[in-house]
Amino acid sequence: MEENKEFLKAKDYAYRLLSYRQRSTEEIKGRLERKGFTPETIRDTIKYLSEIDYLNDENFARLWMRSKMQSSPLAFSLLRYQLRRKGIDSQIIEKVVNDFAGQYDEYEVARELASSRRPRYKGLEPLKVKRRLYDYLRRRGFSHEVISQAINRRQTR
Repeated sequence: MEENKEFLKAKDYAYRLLSYRQRSTEEIKGRLERKGFTPETIRDTIKYLSEIDYLNDENFARLWMRSKMQSSPLAFSLLRYQLRRKGIDSQIIEKVVNDFAGQYDEYEVARELASSRRPRYKGLEPLKVKRRLYDYLRRRGFSHEVISQAINRRQTR
């Protein structure tokens, strides 16, 4: 791989992007394309960054998922969708999700989210509270079954 000026510029740009946060291969590729680099330069830059392990989609997916689970928990279905949007291969997504599945109980997360959200709705009629909690959890990707369990179980306590 010849170290031409364009390759060096692309590499420097990619380093700068990666200094802010970890990114997927597809994200770097898209940013390099928008910056106007040639397909050959983009391919060479991605290959180089992958070889030195600066671009690793599995590591990115793990870090990203851990961060999401800590800061704003979501259902696995929404996490899968967001990772696909970031260009992560479905096999990598399934591997990472399966690795996290043992540590992350969707029902328990939904129940905790509903519990923490409930005080905001103090004074509202129970049906309205239930509807708002349902909508909130639905936007976070939880299934009807998980939401129903989390909301109904919480109300019987």
